[in-house]
Amino acid sequence: MEAIICDISAFLYWRTPPIVRMLASEPANGPLLRDLLTWREACELRGALASSSPLFAAAAGEGRSRARLGLRASAIADSAAALSVALHPPVDLLVNEPSQRSASALVRPRLCSMSQGECAMCAAAPNVGVTTPLFALQQIAARASLARTVMLASELCGSFSVYVAPEPMRAVLQRLIDEGRLPRISGWSPVLDQDGRLTELWSRPPLATARQIREYAQGSPVARGRAQLMCAAELVVDGAASPFEVVAGMLLGFSRRLGGEGYGAFSHNRKVALTLDSRRLARRGFLVCDLFWAAGDGRRALDVECQSRLVHASGDAALSDADRSAALDLMGVDVVNVTYGQLADPRRFEALSQLLAQKLGVPHREKTAGQRAAAERLRAEVFVDWVTLPFA
Repeated sequence: MEAIICDISAFLYWRTPPIVRMLASEPANGPLLRDLLTWREACELRGALASSSPLFAAAAGEGRSRARLGLRASAIADSAAALSVALHPPVDLLVNEPSQRSASALVRPRLCSMSQGECAMCAAAPNVGVTTPLFALQQIAARASLARTVMLASELCGSFSVYVAPEPMRAVLQRLIDEGRLPRISGWSPVLDQDGRLTELWSRPPLATARQIREYAQGSPVARGRAQLMCAAELVVDGAASPFEVVAGMLLGFSRRLGGEGYGAFSHNRKVALTLDSRRLARRGFLVCDLFWAAGDGRRALDVECQSRLVHASGDAALSDADRSAALDLMGVDVVNVTYGQLADPRRFEALSQLLAQKLGVPHREKTAGQRAAAERLRAEVFVDWVTLPFA
């Protein structure tokens, strides 16, 4: 490979739904697009993407001095049309010699001692590779805080991705959704709002697990970011379905030393199989609990539901809160519905924390000055626009 995309750019690449990359890069008259777009529609989409893409503009500007670009930047420029739906300039490129660190508006070299042969990657475009999500995460972890590293790791270990489509692509995706023709590729599907409109959230199979992150960090030949990644792996809870769930899990599950409430030992999106009577109420065989604490020490299990306006792909959207709560109550599970506002407002969150302590059968103690300071720092970290998270 002449160029290897890494770091933030690689993370953004893995955030991009496969259908988007296909629409942007597959041959306009190829069999994969034939059932989705006409040749003219595909060409119009590519043209609109090229005219509106910052990456394409940067590539065109650099192209005027192509002789000094070098092989790596030239490979990115040649594939700018295909990469523009996933990446923003400058594109992070892996280099292993200080002499190769020549930055421009198009590329940003990231020095690493690993050679191309040692770096696990896959093809992203002709003569362009992309590193694995875990290697990209380690590179980001070398600069990011522990909380931000956990947030990004939770996205990889969760069943969601956050992706903002360029407007021309967004229009095509919405039309395919409206017509019921958007294919589910590699398990990816968009999460729609209540009006059936495309959002920034996509559902997909997890890209990693906390255990895989830990094992990767332990065996990584690169020192930078390794310790931070190992710490993050111990704090990640697999299976979150949205940023909302990640934030709730961190605020409630982190130790007080790290700014959380210390209500650990929960799981994300636990399936609860229903008995016959519960099935009659819920009209289904199982329910999925966003944050689930198992029963123990004479107390009931607890389900903290992250209330969102988005229509979840799980199908629970058609189930009323009353039916759901009643069915889980029969199963010995208490349900607490939590809104984003309750998490974001410190006073409301304090009241919520007291309620959960009561449900979990643990004392709710006053925080020390150090714990209050840690909580403020954690809140400043987690309440962020998730789209911008890799850059923060």
